[in-house]
Amino acid sequence: MRLTRLAITLVLAPLAAASAQSAAPPVSALRDHIDRAQLRAQTDSFVVLVQGVPRGWQRIGMRPTAKGWELFDAIAIGAMVQQSSAITLDVALSETALRQSGVMSGRPMTIALDFANGRVRGTADTPSNGPSGALSIDTAVAPTVVDDNAVTPLLTALRWRESLDIRFPVFTSGKATIVTYRLRVLGADTVTVPAGTFDSWRAELAIGSSTLSLHITRAAPYRILRMTSVGTPFDIQLAK
Repeated sequence: MRLTRLAITLVLAPLAAASAQSAAPPVSALRDHIDRAQLRAQTDSFVVLVQGVPRGWQRIGMRPTAKGWELFDAIAIGAMVQQSSAITLDVALSETALRQSGVMSGRPMTIALDFANGRVRGTADTPSNGPSGALSIDTAVAPTVVDDNAVTPLLTALRWRESLDIRFPVFTSGKATIVTYRLRVLGADTVTVPAGTFDSWRAELAIGSSTLSLHITRAAPYRILRMTSVGTPFDIQLAK
């Protein structure tokens, strides 16, 4: 998992087992659950806490382009990771490209992918590749698939509600595999973060046995308030 690939999970330890799941909904495209009225130019800033101590920052957002939308995500956690991602979508909200660069644990990393004609092509050079170096990617994908870096910026454009429970296909950009994510609302809550106190939806994003705990504002325009990687000391909170 990346968070962003959900971005800090590029460098996090494996997450704890996900909570027990109810009957799973059918798999559908993430874009099918987007409320286009929530697509808007926006940037949110976060503080990254490690064991409760501020250790870095993250910025997540989107902006319209002449051909659709650009999603962006940048994160820095001390010497552990500095990474920026840009994802482009066409007007139908199908992904067309990913460009990512940065440094992880002192090693430069880059990912460059292009989505066209039912395939994704490019290269991924990350520490997970080991001594073999860059991974060459040329894989068939459906137009319903987004890469893992697109998921977090798109959260604010979903149709949030108490009954939200969806599964959707995701291309893992560093490994060239397709996995299924599950996002569901667990209930209403109130959460306090540096940006203030908010009524929120408490949700979880599950990828296999890994889980990301989320708080999203209950009222539109939606904003991510908090992201916690279950079983790790990392906690990302809205700063302003």
